[in-house]
Amino acid sequence: MSYINFKEEISVANDQLNKRRENNKKLCDDMFKDKSKASKFQIDNQYSFKTITNILFGEKGVKKEDEFIEIANRDIICSKFVECKFYNVKFKDCKFIGCLFDKCDFGGGGVIFEGCCFLKKESEEIPSLNCTDNFSTEFRKSKLYCKFLDCNLGFAIFDNDELSNICFENNNLNSVIIKDSTTDGIKIQDSNMRGFKTINTYIKDLDFLDEGRSSFDEKTFFDKIPLREKTRDEYEGIYHVYETLADKFKENNLNNNFGEYYFLCKTVQRKTLKPIPKLLSYIYWFSCGYGERPENAAISSLVIIIIFSILFLIFGLDINGETVKYTVNYIRNCSIMKFWNDLKIAFDSSVGAFTGVGYNAGEPLENTYFLGDIEMLLGVIMMGIGIGTITRKIVR
Repeated sequence: MSYINFKEEISVANDQLNKRRENNKKLCDDMFKDKSKASKFQIDNQYSFKTITNILFGEKGVKKEDEFIEIANRDIICSKFVECKFYNVKFKDCKFIGCLFDKCDFGGGGVIFEGCCFLKKESEEIPSLNCTDNFSTEFRKSKLYCKFLDCNLGFAIFDNDELSNICFENNNLNSVIIKDSTTDGIKIQDSNMRGFKTINTYIKDLDFLDEGRSSFDEKTFFDKIPLREKTRDEYEGIYHVYETLADKFKENNLNNNFGEYYFLCKTVQRKTLKPIPKLLSYIYWFSCGYGERPENAAISSLVIIIIFSILFLIFGLDINGETVKYTVNYIRNCSIMKFWNDLKIAFDSSVGAFTGVGYNAGEPLENTYFLGDIEMLLGVIMMGIGIGTITRKIVR
């Protein structure tokens, strides 16, 4: 059984997303009616509480970072940007509270957000002790080629976006939700990713460039990456993403989460292997689920016992002094009840061989003892694998 229940996690994340949008709408409506609730901000009257459509911020073309147009110290509250373009622009120490970027293009030469805040955490309600608003910002159906540096993106929503060559450096990404999006090149450095979640998001080329450590917790969740092209290059890219996530969970001492993404990594990696390594990978999966599925050891052991039960009947068993050997002619003259009784005895003999306790009612014929020896050897190996896998999970 997997440690992470993906269906349950997705359901929880979707519930959080819906509640977050309801919360954002309510707070935005309240703030629009009563501007005093935004008194802590230096409200930018040019853009706040407005719908801005099809406006270009910055300049067209491709420029170097030091040539970007800088917009600094703006507090933009409850704004809706629709089909706007953000090219070659740098936002420094700005606040985007309760904003929605809908079908916007942050492409061109790219956009830099430095020291920006996209979250209003404090509540204006009285009493406000231990109360938080978590009033956040949403990017919807937008194309983002951005660098976020020292930003607070807590509780932000990325829905149905295209994120290309995104960099998050020293950011608060607490409880961010990315849904139904595509990421092609994402770099993360020293960021808080507690509660970070992805849902049905295609992730390509994920790298952590930590000098310190990006922090995960038990609520951090990455959904399974959907396969699109089903090519070798895609499989290699996705298994590297899973491997990166597994290592990061392990670095944060979340060993059970590590195990789940390690299992996904090995499952996808298997599709890239040549025939012999692929066969060995299948055996590793079948025997213990890459060390992450103790139940696989029990299931595979039962399969081995059943297979050898049938082999004993085919090659011959001595049952109470009578030789029972299922040839074609024997099968034709055998009743169902007779077969069922013989199968039970063969199964009992197979269990005895597998566990090493010996035979009971039926024994292999002298020239077929090798089957029992092979099964006994497999039994020793499988019991060792099963005990090792269970111990590994318990120790975690």
